Amino acid sequence: MVSPLELIFMTQWMLLISHLCVGWHCSDSEMPDSPITNLKLNQWKMELSWISSMNFTENWCSVTTEDFTETIMAENMKCMFGNIAPALHNGVSFSVTAVNVNGTYSSICRYIPQGMNGSAIENFSCVIYNVSLMNCTWQAGRDAPEDTQYFLYWQNSRHDGDAVECELYMKDETGRNTGCRFQNVKIDTERAYFLVNGSSEDSLIQFYDEYIQLYEIEKLMPPSNITVNCDEIKNDCIIQWQRPPISHSNKDKCFKYEINIKYKEGGNNHIFQRSNTRKKYLLKMRTAGSACLMNAAWGEWSAPLEFGNEEIISSSVWILLVVAVVTLVVVIIAVLFCKRTGCWTAAFLQIPEPKNAFCGLPDTNPEIMESKIQSLTSENEDIILVADIVK
Repeated sequence: MVSPLELIFMTQWMLLISHLCVGWHCSDSEMPDSPITNLKLNQWKMELSWISSMNFTENWCSVTTEDFTETIMAENMKCMFGNIAPALHNGVSFSVTAVNVNGTYSSICRYIPQGMNGSAIENFSCVIYNVSLMNCTWQAGRDAPEDTQYFLYWQNSRHDGDAVECELYMKDETGRNTGCRFQNVKIDTERAYFLVNGSSEDSLIQFYDEYIQLYEIEKLMPPSNITVNCDEIKNDCIIQWQRPPISHSNKDKCFKYEINIKYKEGGNNHIFQRSNTRKKYLLKMRTAGSACLMNAAWGEWSAPLEFGNEEIISSSVWILLVVAVVTLVVVIIAVLFCKRTGCWTAAFLQIPEPKNAFCGLPDTNPEIMESKIQSLTSENEDIILVADIVK
């Protein structure tokens, strides 16, 4: 059995579909006596049509908002505004002007969305990532009733026909739809049209609509297959990569790249001069659009890529260490060689010690030592005397 709330939502949804398919009829024309009557707008095709009771040689249409006006020529009592039309949720004025031999005639009417003020969604935004995935998010209207539920419809191009409702909604803690996930999204050159309608048991909910150029919301992926090849002789490194995959362009000239810190180059290679060949580097890259129909904002950084040779001790320190070790080894070998061959003794002769005059006098008695000293003195005196006689 269907609950009353579900029945209301279903009724609202059926009314919305009926409104989108049949179109919107102008009911407040400012010129009721004009031969141009029954203005009708197909919202999804942005096609304005009418009925005329007179034949005209020339006619044209205009659409106007607070800051936008566009005029196009009519054909068979129809004007196809397509992607040049503005969003409708703030109100739009349409006019048809026709000319024949009898004069100029026109009809003007205003499209004013109905519903409770402040009930439409806010902060609507979408982003495309991983080539073909798209997320759209929004917030509930500040004055929307608590039971308000929102539904998202979108159309990739005005020429694609009917709108498509979101298949996978994202919900908040109350179960209200606050976002949508899309798969297999193809970026077209024309603007896509998004409409979020609301339903409530208490009141009529205002809708929100917006045109979005899909390539402007695409978040570009980083380059793939990044490689670094360094030439030790030339002291430079060649960085190569492949452009990120996207669904609507295959031209390298459409991209610009950022390497490390603000190295920006075109193409898909870059020569990097190394100031220190004994240092390890971390390389990151990201992409942005530089031409074509591409988002000019920088995308995500790639995962860091490590390259180069890391050496904790500098080459000059290594040379000093090697010289010190070699010198020490030579000294040790020389010492061992001289010790074995005796060249050390020949090179460094020992100085003899002075002879001790009291050597062989073990008796240290003072009286005996004094007697011997006197005896030696007497002997010396005799020798001196003898020497004088000889002279």
